[in-house]
Amino acid sequence: MSCKNRGPIGITRSQRLWNDPKTAVDEYLLGFALTHPGTIVLEGHRAILRRDHAEMPGQVKLISGGGAGNEPTHAGFVGPGMLTGVVVGDIFSAPPSKSILKVIQQLGTNHSPGVLIIIQNYTGYRINFGLAKSRAQNEGIIVSMLTVGDDTCLKSFEKTAGRRGLAATLFIHKIAGAMAEEGRKLGEIWAVCNRIITSGELATIGICTRIPPSAGICACTGNSSTEQMEIGFGIHGEPGATRVDFTTAKDIVCQLIDIMTDITAEASLKFAEPDDSKIAENKVAVIINNLGGSSQIELGVFTMEVIQQLTSRGLCVERIYVGTLMTSLDTSGFQLSVLKLSSDTRLIKYLDAPTAVPAWPKVLDWNGLSTNAEVMKLGRGSKISRLSVVSGGDIPEIEACGPVLDEHTAQVFLMILTFACEALTSCSKQLNIMDEDSGDGDCGTSVAQGTSAIKAAIKEKQISGSRPFVTLRQISYIIERVMGGIMGGLYSLFFDAGAKEFAKRSQREPVDACMWLNALAAGNKAVAEYGQATAGDRTMLDPLLAAQDNLVQALTLNLHPIRAFENAVKAAESKAIETIKMPAAVGRASLVKCKRFEYPDPGAHAVGIWMRAAYEGVKLKMSCQCEDKHLY
Repeated sequence: MSCKNRGPIGITRSQRLWNDPKTAVDEYLLGFALTHPGTIVLEGHRAILRRDHAEMPGQVKLISGGGAGNEPTHAGFVGPGMLTGVVVGDIFSAPPSKSILKVIQQLGTNHSPGVLIIIQNYTGYRINFGLAKSRAQNEGIIVSMLTVGDDTCLKSFEKTAGRRGLAATLFIHKIAGAMAEEGRKLGEIWAVCNRIITSGELATIGICTRIPPSAGICACTGNSSTEQMEIGFGIHGEPGATRVDFTTAKDIVCQLIDIMTDITAEASLKFAEPDDSKIAENKVAVIINNLGGSSQIELGVFTMEVIQQLTSRGLCVERIYVGTLMTSLDTSGFQLSVLKLSSDTRLIKYLDAPTAVPAWPKVLDWNGLSTNAEVMKLGRGSKISRLSVVSGGDIPEIEACGPVLDEHTAQVFLMILTFACEALTSCSKQLNIMDEDSGDGDCGTSVAQGTSAIKAAIKEKQISGSRPFVTLRQISYIIERVMGGIMGGLYSLFFDAGAKEFAKRSQREPVDACMWLNALAAGNKAVAEYGQATAGDRTMLDPLLAAQDNLVQALTLNLHPIRAFENAVKAAESKAIETIKMPAAVGRASLVKCKRFEYPDPGAHAVGIWMRAAYEGVKLKMSCQCEDKHLY
């Protein structure tokens, strides 16, 4: 019998006072907007915007967002002096790229100062926000993106998902927001914030004082650990770096600062030796963030210890911000974030600049911090529409460009796509079983949603086969709309990047094997960039790169394109099998330490499936034309 207390996404939960888990996030955003009249809900999407966003003609607009379950992040930081809009996903899940794009369009269309996206470093965030950014740029919108990774526990060289984005992201929101209010240009804001992120000036370390039961264990029977604490526990329930016995606030703060300032660690903060002559080099700003379940007394004691111990180590705490700022559902504990101030004398000014957002801590003795009065002046009484579930829609109209296939070859192209879709659909159960070894067990289901939609669109003649640019971009839009998870985002980026290669060519050019190779290479580059994966990381990229390398060699040797394709498929299949022995280096599987996998990576195996099916279709339908190398 299934327990009602088990969460819908595999995360254990306790009883909660809400109406329906499926609409809880929507109703939270509606309640937020009703209590903060300076904000509005973007109808049809889980997004909060400044009510006055259209009245910012010379100002860069800032967008952020991510999964629900970390409130008051993200909506609580929308307002004058910080963010212009945020997009929210399901509990601990990235928001859909379609909603992100809608917010970018709403804020950035015909807005010459541009839009800056600031996200935390999580795979799903990078992919979905990256895809929306690419779509917006295709529409001519000026948009840049920053990815914040401030976690000092998970080191970037460990090649998990990289350094996670934690509470220090709020420093970037504040600094960027103040610069935008000051009228600074997009490039300058990006440069200042990117330097802070990438030059070792920002760090966060967390301690979970009540460890929730493991994912999938019922809250009714699984007891939370009260005898241990976990250093580095993630805000989405990810495991931390180590567990320690429960101890005093003094002891645990000492351990946290030791890790954060360990000079031998890649992600640590480096400071000058304590010396009165070097005090300017050791000035810092601090955030102490309550993860949600800890009492105000605990927060006060933890804060006292942080200030005393940082000071005793020769650091000068210039600013400190304390509160419940970025929570983690059902979790107790704290995050300690430190920003070095020595590299830029303007940072104090930007931290002290007025902001009217509801969640940024209001500190008594510092000049310049305003109240919520500015927000209240922005307007009252406008109707706020109840949110609806974001659904799919028709494929957007795409302007035709690039080379053209003749009618027969276009039909063959669509038939080959259908072969590939049918092969993946028929293997969905197998892919799910393989995914249980390293993921959520839904890889096949997710893939089948995408392939079924593509097949249906081909059958209904919604997909054109005559121009590869149009076909690949249409497929990208379909996958974005219906295929969930990280893989959906990566395949959407893959096909969109491949389409752009064809857009670079004249319509008079014949479509040849080299064009397809260039499209494959572009798609692989996009997957690598947004998935932050490389060869050997046990991902779908491994067989894709193997196929690319083999195809380059075969075409260099002047092999017939069909034979070259065959060799590339064999290389992809072989590399997919090899992933069974590879350690997982990115994505959720990488968080499972010291695990030997029973199956190859399901994403890599799926690549082998669709490539084999596509090759068989090519061989069957085009072998009679094998003397002409310019047909595909």
